[in-house]
Formats: sequence, structure tokens, C-alpha cells
Amino acid sequence: MMDSSATRAKGKILIVDDTPDNLRLLSEMLSNQGYSVRSAISGTAAFMAINTKCPDLILLDINMPQLDGYQVCQRIKSQESTRDIPILFLSANHEAIDKVKAFQVGGLDYITKPFQVEEVLARIDTHLTLSRVQKELSQARIDALRALEQEKELNRLKSEFIALVTHDFHTPLVSIQGFVSLLRQNCPNLPITTQERYFNKIDASVEHLMYLLEQVLLIGKSESGKLQSYPTRFNLKTLCQEMIESLQLQNTHRLIDFSYLGADDTIELDPALIRQILLNLLTNAVKYSPNDRPIQLRVQQEHSAITLEVEDQGIGIPLDEQAHLFELFHRCSNAQSIRGSGLGLAVVKTCLKALNGQIQINSQLGQGTIVTTKIPLELPIF
Repeated sequence: MMDSSATRAKGKILIVDDTPDNLRLLSEMLSNQGYSVRSAISGTAAFMAINTKCPDLILLDINMPQLDGYQVCQRIKSQESTRDIPILFLSANHEAIDKVKAFQVGGLDYITKPFQVEEVLARIDTHLTLSRVQKELSQARIDALRALEQEKELNRLKSEFIALVTHDFHTPLVSIQGFVSLLRQNCPNLPITTQERYFNKIDASVEHLMYLLEQVLLIGKSESGKLQSYPTRFNLKTLCQEMIESLQLQNTHRLIDFSYLGADDTIELDPALIRQILLNLLTNAVKYSPNDRPIQLRVQQEHSAITLEVEDQGIGIPLDEQAHLFELFHRCSNAQSIRGSGLGLAVVKTCLKALNGQIQINSQLGQGTIVTTKIPLELPIF
């Protein structure tokens, strides 16, 4: 008996004939050659068989009651899911076969009865081979088009990255250069307070550059498959408090309300990825909401997961643009006048992917945004 792998390699054939002797003869002949064979005694039975399992090739008798072979072929070719199945007509020598009609309705070839084994096998093998080649060419075309689209997308991202570098990197670099020049030329004559202000400006510019580089490098690691999570035990509540303090130092008039619900402050996750998630969510909230409206950071620790939720009362996100929020460099139409790189939520999504986490965004234009992330915890193994 032929093994299953050989059967799959040969192909699946459906024989449709209203003469039982013909079905038995062809079935035995093809089964002995390693084909997977099914039989149908009418056109109606053929449709049922096709719907159950799509064959690689159909041998179809022309003269059948109720539905003849032409009608069956026409119906098969009219369906998107079956139109590419090769169909070979069967006809006795004494029967008149309308060859033009056979080809018009979609038949590829015909075999006359009584059957010659070599002829039947040769025709079947030829058309199965042609069918496989056509499928491979079709798939190759699809793959080529997909690769072309990916190349176009890559070129688009490259262009946007260059624009990001020339714009977002240029501004802090010019600032650093300007303040260094002022210090170099006037340092002996500048009051200490002025020098301190210049140094603070330089520090802020360097910090902004480092932030942008971290975002780009993190996404680059993710795209190359090199971004991994390294779980470590750390105090999540302390991390949140430190990040809030850092943001409030930069934005002295900004109020960030923080609540922590959980029996234990210590968790086991990658603190660097958690820091990136919090940094980008809180930075976005600060950036896109007025100074006089507080931001909420709510953290809930459960046995198997943590939930980080950031809520602001800012400009909100247009509904028709929310599907694009996680695309690299995407900026919403109502945020064009606000400085930003379009990397924040893409980075958050990247970090969550490494942590097997999820994100949900609820936003109303002009009223604010709530971003909720849920991250499974690394549970201890006993």
C-alpha cells in the first residue's frame, strides 16, 4: 500500500461518471499509481464532494442525466474557490463530443473510452504538473508584489527616519552648539546663574537626543528580531514614582496623580521595557494635554498580571486615525503643531510585544485619552 506522503505527492483526483464500471476501473487504475481518488456518480454528488475536499484534478463524464458534464464544468468554473481546478472530459468513442464547447466551458482536455492506461496517466500527469507550475508562478507573483510593497514601505520609513533625524536631531544639536559657543566666548564674564541656565539647556538637549536614539534603537532591535525581555525583580511602585518625579522636574506646573493597587510592590519583569512603556505613555499625556489639567497614572497589580493605565484630558485622537496609532512616525492631524517624532506608541507596542502584553486606547476628540496596558507577570516556578 502507498504511504500517505506519496499519496499527497501524487495528487487528489475526483472522478465523476454515472457508470459504476467506469468509476471502478478508473479508481483502481489511479489508486494503483499512488493517487488519492474519490468518486461521484452524478453532478450533484460531485459538488458535494468538491465542497467537502477540493481535488487537484477532475475527470468528468459528459453524458450524464440531469446535469451533463458541460453544465457541471461551467458551474465549477464560475466559483472563485474552484475555477482553477483542471478538468478533463471523459467521452466514449461512439459519442459525439463538442470539443469547442468543452473548451469554452473551461475543460482543458478530453479522454476517450475505452481507456488506455498510458494515455490516461500521461494526460493526468501533464495537467497536474501544469497546474502546479501555474500555482507556483501565481504564488511567486504574489510574493514578488508583497516584497515590492515591503520595499516601498521600507523606503518610506527610511525617508521618514531621515526627516526625523534632520528635524528632531537638528534642533537640540543647534541648541547645544549655540550654548557651548556662548560659554566658550563669554564664560569669564557670565554670571554663575546664567552659566547654570546654559548648562541646563545643554543637558536637556542631550537628554532629548538620547531619548530619540533609545527609541530608534529599540525599534531597530525589534525589527531585526533581537529585542528580548530580561525579567528581573524590582519595585514597580518606586519606578513609577521616580518617573513621575523626573517628568515633574521638567514640567514644574504639571500635576500627575498616581495610585497603586496591589499587595506587593515587587514584580518580576524587564524593568527597562516597563520604563520605556511608562516614559512614552506619560510623555504623550504631558505633551498633548494642557498644563492645568491633571494626568492620572493608575497601576493595579494582580496575581498573574499588572495593569498600567494613563489618562489625560487633552486634545484626544480623531476616530478615523486611531487605527494608525502604532505605525512608525505617524502623527495625528490635530497634533502637527506639537513637537513630536511619531515614535512613542510604536515603541510602546514594541515593548508590549516583547512582554506578551496588550494595549487598549479609548479616546474622544477634545476630551482626552485613556491608554490601558496589561502585562502578564513572570510567575515563580515551584
